[in-house]
Amino acid sequence: MIRGLWVIIALVLLCLLFPLTSKAQLKVGDHAPDFAQQDQKGQTIKLSDFLGKKSVVLAFYIKASTPG
Repeated sequence: MIRGLWVIIALVLLCLLFPLTSKAQLKVGDHAPDFAQQDQKGQTIKLSDFLGKKSVVLAFYIKASTPG
């Protein structure tokens, strides 16, 4: 339980400090950087795969796939 709490604290600190150290900050109107990730079926997809084809909505679920 305490180990999980430390992991959460570390992730929160990382999220808070990343914008301060990152040189690649996005501004309103900037294009999203291309990235690749696996979907729920294990297939790798890239954001650029949808360029000019579909709208893309990214949803982040805080407790998805976690015991919390």
